[in-house]
Amino acid sequence: MSTLFTFSVLAGLAVASDPPIAIQETALLPAAQAILDSVQDGNGEAFRSVAKLDLPKLEADLKPLVATLPSGTDGLRLGPTAVCYVLHRLFMRTSAWLVKGLNPQGMSWNKTSPLKAVLFAKMPQGIRQLVEEKLAGPGLTLRETAIVAALFRHFVHQEASELLRKVYSLRGLPLGGGMGTNKTEVAVEMFTSSFIMGRRPAVMTRSAMMSDLQSMPETYPAWPFVRASLRKVMKEQFEETHAMSAAQKGPDFFAAARVAHEVTDRMGFWQQPACGGLKDTLVKMEDRDTGRVRLASFYGKSLHDGTWQFSESESYLRQLGALDESNPSNPRVIIPNYMYGASNCIPTTEHISVCCANECEAITQRLEAAVACSEAPPETIAAIVTSLPSSTVPENRTLSALMLYRLNSIAASHSGVVPLHGRLFAQWLHHAYPRECPYPHVAGTTHPQDTDDWLKNTGLDYTASAADMARRAGSDPQLWKRPSAASRPLESAPWSYDEELFVPGKGTGLPEGWMVLHGAVYAASAAIVAFGIMLLRTSKGARRSAAMALETQASKLYQV
Repeated sequence: MSTLFTFSVLAGLAVASDPPIAIQETALLPAAQAILDSVQDGNGEAFRSVAKLDLPKLEADLKPLVATLPSGTDGLRLGPTAVCYVLHRLFMRTSAWLVKGLNPQGMSWNKTSPLKAVLFAKMPQGIRQLVEEKLAGPGLTLRETAIVAALFRHFVHQEASELLRKVYSLRGLPLGGGMGTNKTEVAVEMFTSSFIMGRRPAVMTRSAMMSDLQSMPETYPAWPFVRASLRKVMKEQFEETHAMSAAQKGPDFFAAARVAHEVTDRMGFWQQPACGGLKDTLVKMEDRDTGRVRLASFYGKSLHDGTWQFSESESYLRQLGALDESNPSNPRVIIPNYMYGASNCIPTTEHISVCCANECEAITQRLEAAVACSEAPPETIAAIVTSLPSSTVPENRTLSALMLYRLNSIAASHSGVVPLHGRLFAQWLHHAYPRECPYPHVAGTTHPQDTDDWLKNTGLDYTASAADMARRAGSDPQLWKRPSAASRPLESAPWSYDEELFVPGKGTGLPEGWMVLHGAVYAASAAIVAFGIMLLRTSKGARRSAAMALETQASKLYQV
């Protein structure tokens, strides 16, 4: 992990005796220029200095993903949309960070750019100009993209150091240590609770800091898990510091800062037991293996069972992309969309929110590593997915005829192969892993916002009133638990043929994030042709079995 000294060789950051923590543009710009210049050939003293820090790890994390992009082959560079896409996925995968401005917020990916990230806007002008020029020109290489990621992470760590320094100041603690390990541990716990509450150093008060720590067990359900992980890291870091400086009485500020950086990087995974508990509660209410919970059950759990998390209003859930209204008389909450939604993320700073770890990222990471290409034949993908388990889906399963039908329909629309980075394949993965992979809404139909932005932009509370919940769940505290499933028709998750290629390949003549809309009749015809091709590759007996299965599926209420 990075420490307070990340990029210190390049940026000339303050040492312990220097009170300012902000990065000076005059110190950082030449260093950033030197990095971006030296990485062209991998030589040069500047790059060798960075190589000792976290750049190799970031580059290794990015490489498998970039290799599966249409524009990610050797010798090609990544444009603004591609850079934004890989950075968004990198930070979600490695830290469960939702970096504000990197995700499209319901719009198409061609409207995104790392230059729009709030964190990027806070960087010195010289760095912004340098990256802008490279993105406007040939684009960024893998190594340059890793450098941008390192700079993003570095600035998040700088913010953490500022907050920790404020805690030290309010508690009157010396930066050089000497006050014992126990006081340092309390200071780091105060930093962590302030980080969770999204405190800003410039306006944080001692009373707020003390109140945050005391209220954690009540206000933050994941606190026991986070605190246990935090104490383990502190024990490791502070014992190492003590071994390095036996004469020093307790860890100094920089040892505490290393732990603060670990907090920012690993919070999403430390809170995963609580996220898993939330998911388990939703799965127990699931509407017949669809990855969805009837809104009546969702509100019933909150209204009658006291589960305060399930209280978002219908309008907020709709804009969040967590509400399936394909049947208006029976709206349902989409489990992964809700789990990874902004209302379950912690807006820890102005620039990032810490979310529940995205289980679908782990699935796609393994799938992309197996394919190692931007596209693959449907039978290759089917073989990989059948052997790829999740927390709720077993390995070595058999995909239904309908799932194979849809996978081949995607290939039929793309010259016989399935693009890995497109909306249709993301939709197919949602059907394959309905509790782990979010449903990808058509661009422009949702506008996810965190609760503070929702209130600011709409003037509406994001929570539903008791009366609104009762209109869906009813007033009987027991009736909502016993929905009459037998009297309701089987409803599958919706399927649409709207495609969006997140990062189209070179030579397509299409802008990044190009949207192509298929009519239902054309898409269904293409799927039938593709399914016929798939059947020809099997034995006659298998063809007959698959055809019979498809006929049976078609007789049900599936939206094909």
